[in-house]
Amino acid sequence: MSRTPGPAGRWRSVRSRGAVAAATVVLAAIVPGADVALGDQRADAELAYTCAFPGGPHPVKVQVAARFPARAATGTAIRPAEVTTSVTLPDAAVAELTRLRAATTGATTRLTTEVAQNGASAQALWLGTAPAVPLTPSGGAVFRATGEVPTVTAGSAGDLTVTAAGLTLVLRPVTTEGGATDPATLSVPCTPDPGAKGLLATVPVGAAISSPSPTPSTSATGDAAGAEHRTDPESAPRIAAPKARAAAATTAPRCQGDTTNPLALAAYTTGYSNVTKLGGASLIPVFCAKVVQGPNQLKRIEVRPGVFELHLLQNSVGRLDYEGRAQTPPGPATFLTFGFMPTTATMTLEANGPLSIESDLNNTAGHGETYIRASLMLRISDVKVNGTPLDVGPNCRTAGPVYSSDPDPARNTKDHMVLLGELKKGTDTVWRGYSLSRGGPLDGTVTIPPFTGCGVGEDLSPLFTTAVSGPSNTVKQNQGAPCASGIEDDPAQLCTADKQPTTIPTPLR
Repeated sequence: MSRTPGPAGRWRSVRSRGAVAAATVVLAAIVPGADVALGDQRADAELAYTCAFPGGPHPVKVQVAARFPARAATGTAIRPAEVTTSVTLPDAAVAELTRLRAATTGATTRLTTEVAQNGASAQALWLGTAPAVPLTPSGGAVFRATGEVPTVTAGSAGDLTVTAAGLTLVLRPVTTEGGATDPATLSVPCTPDPGAKGLLATVPVGAAISSPSPTPSTSATGDAAGAEHRTDPESAPRIAAPKARAAAATTAPRCQGDTTNPLALAAYTTGYSNVTKLGGASLIPVFCAKVVQGPNQLKRIEVRPGVFELHLLQNSVGRLDYEGRAQTPPGPATFLTFGFMPTTATMTLEANGPLSIESDLNNTAGHGETYIRASLMLRISDVKVNGTPLDVGPNCRTAGPVYSSDPDPARNTKDHMVLLGELKKGTDTVWRGYSLSRGGPLDGTVTIPPFTGCGVGEDLSPLFTTAVSGPSNTVKQNQGAPCASGIEDDPAQLCTADKQPTTIPTPLR
C-alpha cells in the first residue's frame, strides 16, 4: 500500500474492505546465501510514539525486535530477519475504536527505518501484518505484526546504523456482527516522541575479501514496497525490496480464493492418518480449503461468582476444493490384506457437506480452541494386490462418514470427524499454536466405518473392512497460513498475485 497518511487528528478511509483479515504468519528466518552477511546480533528496542487519533494524540508503546548480522563486508546483503513490530494501544485509543462499534481490529504496520553510513542515508519501509485482537474496555490492545523486510547493501566500509523513524498504523476494525466499521480501513500516522532514541542496530562493515562492485545494482524501484529514498545516490546504502511472491508450488493443487468477499480465506493443509490396523501412517496429500469467516462475538462469561472471563467467539464455514469438487486430491496408500499381502490403492476423502469451524479465544485465560467438524467419506480406487490389479469398481467406499467422538454430547452423532486446534499465550505474551487466521497443527481420533460397494462380480468389501476399518485411528493435520483473498493489502506475502496461498505446509506426525 503506497498511500500517504492523512492529516494528523483525522481518520482517513483508505478503501472499504471490511473484515477480520487473516493475513498473519510467523515467518521463518531466511537461510543466508553465499553473498549474505553471517553471524548475528539481536535487536529489541522499546520506543515511544505519539499517534494522531481523531479524539486527539495518544501515546503508543512500540517494540521492534529483529536479528541483524554481527558484521558484514562491503557489497554483501544485510538481511534483517525475524522482524516483529509490537504495538500497544492505550485504553483511550481503544475507546475511540469501540465507539465505531468495533469488537476486534487487525492491523498493518508501516515502519520507516533510516539506514545511514558515513554521513549518507537511505530509507527502508518495513511492512508487517498483525492478526485481529479483541478490544476490551481496560488493558489496552496489543498486536504483534510480522513481515519480510528489505535487504541493505553497503558499498563502503564503516559502521552502518538502522534507526526506527515514522510509523503508520493501518487498522481494520470489525464489529461484533463481523461487518466493517465506517470507515472500514483507517490510517493513523505516528511520530517518535521528541528525544526518543530509535536506534535498532549498528553493523560494522569492513572491506570484502573479494572485489565486489562498490555499488551493486538492486531490484528495487521507486514504487516497490520497501524501495529506497536516498540522500546521496553515490555513497548511501542500497535498499532492495523483498523478493516477489512466487506462484504456488506444483505439488499443491490450485487454490484460488474468493476476491469478492473480504471475509474469504484460502489455505493449504496436509498431514498423516495413523491407521491402527496398518501399523503405520498414511499421508494426506496437500489439499485446498476455502473458508468464509463468520461474525465475531465478544462474550463475558461468569466462571464462578464474581469472576468473569472474556471470550471471542467465531463460527465459520468452509469447503474442500479439488478441481471444483468437494474432496481432497487422490493420494496413494499401502496396507496389507489377509495380514500379509502388500496392497496399494488410491484413497480420496469426499465431503458430504460444508466444514464447520468454531473458534473460542479465552483472552482472560490466554487459551484458545478451534473445533473443525467435517463429514467425509473414504473412497478407494486403483487397487493392486501384490502388484496385480484388483478391480474394485467405481463405488468402493466407506458405508458412512469417518467419525469421531464429539466432545459436545448433543452433536455426538457418529457422522462427522472432529479436529481440535489449540492456541496458548506464553509468558512472553506471544500466542502459539493453531488459529484459523494463522494455521498450525490440528489433532483428532477417528473410526473408519466398514466398506461397501467394492468389487465387480464379487463382493470385496469385507476384504477392505478387515484391512482398514476400525476405531482409534489418530489424525494430525497441519494448516498453512491462509491467504486473505478478499483483502487487497498483503504485506506478509501470504498470497500469490492471483490470490492463492503461498504457504504450503509440511505434514506432521
